[in-house]
Amino acid sequence: MTIGGYPAFGAAHAAAGVLALAAGLVIFLGRKGTARHVRLGWVYVGCMAWVDASALSIRRLTGRFNLFHALAVVSLVMVVGGVAQVVWRRRIRRWLWRHYQYMSWSYVGLLAATANELCVRVPALKAMTLRSRGWLPVAASAVIVAASALVIVSNQRRVLLPLDDA
Repeated sequence: MTIGGYPAFGAAHAAAGVLALAAGLVIFLGRKGTARHVRLGWVYVGCMAWVDASALSIRRLTGRFNLFHALAVVSLVMVVGGVAQVVWRRRIRRWLWRHYQYMSWSYVGLLAATANELCVRVPALKAMTLRSRGWLPVAASAVIVAASALVIVSNQRRVLLPLDDA
């Protein structure tokens, strides 16, 4: 079965990725520790679990396990690690800081993966990627990771201090 010219499996993978992007953005921009944060957090976790698990079965690019599969495993570990911090918060020292780090870096990975997908799916970006001999998605991912590192580090006190007082 196909949806919009894509196999249903791939369309579900992409749809879950888009929903995770949207939920993650709202979480990032909104207040932390609220009921909305928790609800959207579970939406994000569910979508990311699907995106990462389904990515492990997609082998069209090389026909075997490759770097993108390894990154999906890392992403899944980050999401599970972020949830574990909350679930076992009474037993884990600095759980809130760890939750913030795991989930933030999980979102960074999603942003970088999205940039890579755009470079192979959007015709103009695909042409630029080919002209750059494949370096465009690498450069885009590097910029995303570097900019995100600055945002994560510079915002952690502002985000976490009000929650520590609660």
